[in-house]
Order: sequence, then structure tokens, then C-alpha cells
Amino acid sequence: MKAKEYLSQAWYLDKRIKTKERQLDWLRSHAVYVSPKISNEPKVPSAEKRSPVEEAVVRITELEREINDSIAKLMRLKTEIADVIRSVNSMECETLLEMRYLTFLGWDQVAAQLNYSQDYIYHLHRKALGLVRVPID
Repeated sequence: MKAKEYLSQAWYLDKRIKTKERQLDWLRSHAVYVSPKISNEPKVPSAEKRSPVEEAVVRITELEREINDSIAKLMRLKTEIADVIRSVNSMECETLLEMRYLTFLGWDQVAAQLNYSQDYIYHLHRKALGLVRVPID
């Protein structure tokens, strides 16, 4: 895996978490519209078929678990990436890599915060990527 691919893993995982959070918000907002079927007929409970309300609650619970698992994974991954970035041994390059790959700032934001031109930021990024040593699994 190349340095940029390795460092970008956290960004992609963060985007997936945000997508799941939007799905969860949608499920929660629409779950209030799910209502149980009311009938005068006695119903024998079926172990195989869930009611719409049960189905909504189960899906919400599963998605919450997925999000929590992904957040834990993201935290571990960011710690690992931070360790790799610290091994670069160039304060300027480390700062740029942290801003880009740990806080997910855009290039314009990185350039503004470091008070550099975007051209120089791109040059510095190439240099920094060259200093990254990707761990071998």
C-alpha cells in the first residue's frame, strides 16, 4: 500500500461513519411513522416474522452498533496513522500530514493555516509522502 492510500484510510472510514449516521437519523425520523397493525383477530406470535415496529427497532439497534464499532476502529486507525506521521521527523511535514490526514482539512485550509501558497503545500505534501514509511502487515 502506498503512503497516500495508507494515510487516507481514516478519511474514508470517517465518511462511511457519517453516511451511517445519516441513515440512522433517517431511520429514527421515519420509525415514528411505523405503527403496529391492530386487529380484533387473535394472532399467534411467529418467531420468524417481526412486526414493523420490531423491525425498525432492530435495524436502528444494529446500525447504532455498526457505528460504534466503526468509531472504535477509526480511533485505533488514527492512533496508528499519528504514530506513522510522527516518525517522519520533519515538523513541517508532520504538521501538514496531521492537518490533512487526521483532521481532514482541505488543501485551501491547510495552506491558509500554514500561511503557504497552495503550490508550496502540494510540493511539501509530495515531500512528506516520500518520508512516510507505511507499516507492513
